[in-house]
Amino acid sequence: MDEGAARRLRVERAVAAAARIADARDPLGEEARLRLPSTSGLSPEGVELALGRHLEVAPSHGELDALVAASGRARRCHVVLAANVCTAPLRAIAVATATAPEVFVRPSRRDPVVAELLVRALQADEGFRRAGGVIALVADVALGDAGAAAGERVPGDLPHAELHVYGSDQTVATLRAQAGPGVLVRGHGAGLGLAVVGLDANLVEAARDIAADVVPFDQRGCLSPRFALVEGPAERAEALARGLHEALEEAGARVPRGPLDGPARAEVTMYRATLEAVGSFWEGRGHGVGLDPAPRSLLLPPAARVVHVAASSAEAAPALLAPIRGAITAIGAGGGGMLARAAAAAAPRARRSALGRMQRPPLDGPVDLRTP
Repeated sequence: MDEGAARRLRVERAVAAAARIADARDPLGEEARLRLPSTSGLSPEGVELALGRHLEVAPSHGELDALVAASGRARRCHVVLAANVCTAPLRAIAVATATAPEVFVRPSRRDPVVAELLVRALQADEGFRRAGGVIALVADVALGDAGAAAGERVPGDLPHAELHVYGSDQTVATLRAQAGPGVLVRGHGAGLGLAVVGLDANLVEAARDIAADVVPFDQRGCLSPRFALVEGPAERAEALARGLHEALEEAGARVPRGPLDGPARAEVTMYRATLEAVGSFWEGRGHGVGLDPAPRSLLLPPAARVVHVAASSAEAAPALLAPIRGAITAIGAGGGGMLARAAAAAAPRARRSALGRMQRPPLDGPVDLRTP
């Protein structure tokens, strides 16, 4: 089997393992649903939504080709995972298996479930082994052993190892500093999503679509919209905010938000107090919507199904987005208009999609496109 076919097959077997987790009737799917409510912070309904709709188990041939083509090449790939999104290990492991035949995964200590199930399935998968795949869970990354031994290189003078880090910016910086010679570090730090509602958008439909992007993973992922910019006068922003409150109320009845800890509740309280002073705040069944009708800056809401809605124009957008432009991982847009183009220009490496599709990107590589 040539190298290209082996890389492709390893990714395909990772996706097949994830399909077992997505299936509630499979033993892996049963175990995931049993364990994840206590580790992920999601409600049982939130876990079912994540596994049933947001595991990328049906990628197209083109998406798989794009993932393999965009991945690096190395002898070994070390992966450090975060806990924000319980399904994220699939994409991270798929990219790692395309990068190298030997993969070592350090799961999140708080939520290791999906990583553990994927690695267990791949270790028993004959097709994965036939493609040269070796995968293991590790308690920590042995950075001293990750790099080149005695200047060892793989064919083509490629790095001996890659280290893929998912987590906070501090975690990425710490591990990057610890990586030795011969290790290429690809860091995927903190990020957030931005929804943009253009002049031609139907505000009721836009609100429902934004709610569909907020609810998965309780808004903790880097694709989750935390801000919604509405083009036009303040009245349009208020209508969108009211509609979003209603849409999140309906969604919360179907998929309740997981429990909030003390610090998260304190963040919501502080955000609510600030927005009530400058605009409006609506709170409902496990969600909140803040409205700033005349923003001079954007206030980051807590990642607890809380959305900050602000009126804007294309001319005002660059200044509003400047403080957060480096953190914007995804932009969802609806209704056309100049504001969407201004937002895209402010964050040119962000993933772009229609509203309602922000949490369902194609399996074409890391969701975070900010790091080449």
